[in-house]
Amino acid sequence: MSVGTPTANWTDENTCPFCDATLPNPGAGFMDHLKTSPECSSGFDAWRFHLTDDFGGA
Repeated sequence: MSVGTPTANWTDENTCPFCDATLPNPGAGFMDHLKTSPECSSGFDAWRFHLTDDFGGA
């Protein structure tokens, strides 16, 4: 089974931008959610990669 990479929909800080699940809080709750959702974790990794690619880093 392959894991898909969902598209981010950043509209509400209390909702996962990849699956629309309600988060207990937008900080640690989001990071905990990524640990239990391979699809969302994959989406976040792809989002972070593209963001770094767009802006570079030091």
